[in-house]
Amino acid sequence: MIRGMLSPMKMQMPLVSGLGSGRQTKAHSRAFPARRAIFAAGALLGLITLGGCGGGGGGGFANVPPVPFVYPTSLADATSSDTVDGFISPYALDPSTPKLVSTIPTVSGTSPSAGTITITVNAITLPDSSTEQAFSVKFDPADSTSTPVANSPLEGLSLSPQCANCLKTVTAYAIVGGTPTLTPVTFTYVDPASFSLTYSALGMWAKPTTTNGGSPDPNWPQIGGAFSAGVLTRGIDLPTTGSANYSGYFIGRYATSAPLSGSTPSPGTYIVGANASATANFGAGTVSFSTLNTNIALESGGGLVAPAAMPGLNLTSSPMPITRTSTSNSFTGTVSTSNGGLSGPIQGGFYGPPATTGDFAPPELGGSVSVTNNLDQSMVGSFALTK
Repeated sequence: MIRGMLSPMKMQMPLVSGLGSGRQTKAHSRAFPARRAIFAAGALLGLITLGGCGGGGGGGFANVPPVPFVYPTSLADATSSDTVDGFISPYALDPSTPKLVSTIPTVSGTSPSAGTITITVNAITLPDSSTEQAFSVKFDPADSTSTPVANSPLEGLSLSPQCANCLKTVTAYAIVGGTPTLTPVTFTYVDPASFSLTYSALGMWAKPTTTNGGSPDPNWPQIGGAFSAGVLTRGIDLPTTGSANYSGYFIGRYATSAPLSGSTPSPGTYIVGANASATANFGAGTVSFSTLNTNIALESGGGLVAPAAMPGLNLTSSPMPITRTSTSNSFTGTVSTSNGGLSGPIQGGFYGPPATTGDFAPPELGGSVSVTNNLDQSMVGSFALTK
């Protein structure tokens, strides 16, 4: 059973389902396969929790696993015996301020097929009581029509290898009642091949609302979210001693209506990019996360303005306890911006099989973030890191 918790006017970050219920999915090609996803408008969904014991317990690579298990060689090769799941931080956009705002959650599902993933979103009640009709959409991260994002905030970051042209965008179209429509769903994502992601993927999606007889709601014209997903490491396969460092990227969306100052940019919505890192202390059973070199690029005229540094949006978490189950893992906590203005939940997990030598740590780590000051600034995002 998947459970969501919402705090009004505060974005939440849900887990793409299957973790709590033990449901598993089959992936094909380079898809983002998760059997169940939870979406709601506005931070479309609340924080989803996992069953199982937390902390550093639950056995590790140093112990003999009670059930032999062979991990797939990649996300694309995952089968129904693998736990393919993830995390998402959804939102609904209020353009008048602008602001990313929470609303009532709604349940949805996903299913992979021939290299694509179909996301199904149930009807959503928006803050003005209008109803966003249910829809589904197919997304293929290997779509040949995808194009690099100009003025990407990831360009020029210090992480090696450089993320040149790795942020891409592609448009799919919503399906309503089984009938294809011309309502676009825009995906902005990090090309897994360019970043050498083997077991996970990350990105964002956005769609105009289709209330009032199919027209966008003038008060709440857009819903969307940021996601991370992949082949989750079994909790019993995580090491119980030692530590490991991870590095990679964070991407997100930031909205502000605060007056221009030295710590905030001009009011508007922005795409965010940053270096991200995490330290896993398996002996203590915790994960610490942070971002650095945050850049933001203003959304204007259907594109992005050249990015600018915004160090005040760098993120830092306190150590987060690792939860282990027989089939999966997760960590949850609170993250705050370096300027102290925004805070909120962070949730993530380890992806891929444990190493057979060295620190025995899994190869990848990812998750999603949702922060706000409950007034005039808010940001959602996701991250993907490699060891």
